[in-house]
Amino acid sequence: MSAQQAVPDAVQDFQAFKDSLYKALISATNAANQISMEDYGFHRSLDMAYSKDLDQAGITSLSLGNTLLNHCALDCAVDVTEFEDENDVVDRYGSVIDVCDSLLEKADFCFDEMTGAGKSKEMKQTAPEITQIRAKGKLDLNLLHANNIIRPQLKFKDKIDNSNSTPFMRKIKYKPHALVPLDSNIESEDRSLPHPYKYEITHIEYPKQMFEIHDPEPYQPFDTTTATWVDNDETLKVMMDHLEDHEEIAVDLEHHNFRSYQGFTCLMQISTRDRDFIVDTLEIRDKLWQLNEYFANPNIVKVFHGADWDIQWLQRDFGLYVVNLFDTYFPTKVLNFPHHGLQYLLKKYCDFDTDKKYQLADWRIRPLPEEMLSYARSDTHFLLFIYDNLRNELLNNSTSADGNLVKFCLEKSQEVALRTYEKPVYDSVSGEGPVGWKNLLSKWKFALNTQQDAVFKALHSWRDHTARDEDESTRYVLPNHMLMTLVERMPTDSSGVIGCCNPCPPLVRMNAQALGYMILKAKMDALQVEKEEDAVMEDTTTATSKTANSSVTTAVHNDGAVTTTMDVQQVKRRMRHDEDPELFDLGRVKKQRLAIIEDPHWIKQKSDLFGDNW
Repeated sequence: MSAQQAVPDAVQDFQAFKDSLYKALISATNAANQISMEDYGFHRSLDMAYSKDLDQAGITSLSLGNTLLNHCALDCAVDVTEFEDENDVVDRYGSVIDVCDSLLEKADFCFDEMTGAGKSKEMKQTAPEITQIRAKGKLDLNLLHANNIIRPQLKFKDKIDNSNSTPFMRKIKYKPHALVPLDSNIESEDRSLPHPYKYEITHIEYPKQMFEIHDPEPYQPFDTTTATWVDNDETLKVMMDHLEDHEEIAVDLEHHNFRSYQGFTCLMQISTRDRDFIVDTLEIRDKLWQLNEYFANPNIVKVFHGADWDIQWLQRDFGLYVVNLFDTYFPTKVLNFPHHGLQYLLKKYCDFDTDKKYQLADWRIRPLPEEMLSYARSDTHFLLFIYDNLRNELLNNSTSADGNLVKFCLEKSQEVALRTYEKPVYDSVSGEGPVGWKNLLSKWKFALNTQQDAVFKALHSWRDHTARDEDESTRYVLPNHMLMTLVERMPTDSSGVIGCCNPCPPLVRMNAQALGYMILKAKMDALQVEKEEDAVMEDTTTATSKTANSSVTTAVHNDGAVTTTMDVQQVKRRMRHDEDPELFDLGRVKKQRLAIIEDPHWIKQKSDLFGDNW
């Protein structure tokens, strides 16, 4: 291509840019093929200027090639070194092939993503096709991990931060029902800021009706009532206006954590005595902070069942905090129920059967199937009636007039409400923590050698780092059983990595070449460390042997006999060095042989041939 001809802009007109690039490549290739390789030497000898131009062109081409190779290798996470000359290119051209294979693998995966040819078809359509749900048996696979869903976190207005170095930043900016002001300017080096409602929770004055026995208020018929779907400002206002006049509300959440590192709340169910609401938290995520008007109100009882994680998810996703929590899990422990789940309480007090298999469903699905909506609504529709019954039983079984069992359950609920969310921290050195490698390693029943241990830690760290960058769960990036298969076999090429994972996860396939290099490097580093440790051990053993202290004790007995006792310091040796190093001391061996020769017991006094003069 001539220097005067402008190169088309790749962003504005990619087709024109591609055509111009192909044209330039074809022109350069044709020019290079004008002279055969066998004739280069002849032409170089005829024309010195041609020879210099040819050398300069080779230098320029090698420089451009190295620049392009390093740029692509960085994107593929492949470690390559620059080529120095023509022979270097010929000898190590395999590294170029590795980089090209990795680029092609990534391109194939991206094409599959865009065209929907692969298993992961998230970009193809917005509304997933939901297959019919089976009433009995296991949950349908399409409901467990639904395909064709655009990842909801892509449209969240609050940026997802999975970094290992920065702590979780709380989202609350306005603090209703405050007894102490919210200090938004607090700077802390801890993993998270203090609980903003700690004082309000620990100094709460509970409403008197919580310690009085009342007849349980019947719930509305489940089959003849429906829930209000809340997914915009108008329906949110309708729900908030309705909550104004109620002293108890039941709350539950549905969560998703397979296609997200920290996870996110997909659904919130809120029920009063006469109405149910199902909030699409994916759609109005940034508006739900307004519910602190009710969640932080100490005069409104918030009834949850098993709220340990719900409390933290409310903080993480919406900046919501609960004051006056009553967790129905604790009464089941105090009253010694045979089971402690919500399913048992629904059957005991409401004679209602619920299928807990939907608890594992993919709650990102929109629109939700009717069966999943019914399951979600049932978690809170009956909960206030259950609360009434549990409160009465606690008061009836209390040993004091002030309801000591109710107070105990409220104290345990307070402990749950005071929990704060913290991002999971990865410690690559110690492996401690919920996402560390130590927990998984302790569960593995086979012993790992030095190289396998190094490969395991390298792959485990890569999995966590990739999951954070891509906002995926570690189970999605590389399941545990596939991780351990890679550790056992330790493949060092892309085909071997892919062969260990069936079906191969998309991110493993994209980075198969880089994972092969990572495994190879971990093995070599472990081998080098092992050699250095052996060398240090041998040096230590030799030095210890030379400086071993010996003590000799001589005792003279009454009969004139002399006994000598030698106490030799024991030297710790490696198993393959049990032999005494003095056995290989040639000087000592020669001295012993001479001593034997000079021993008179071994010398013959008379020769058969020469007599006494031998």
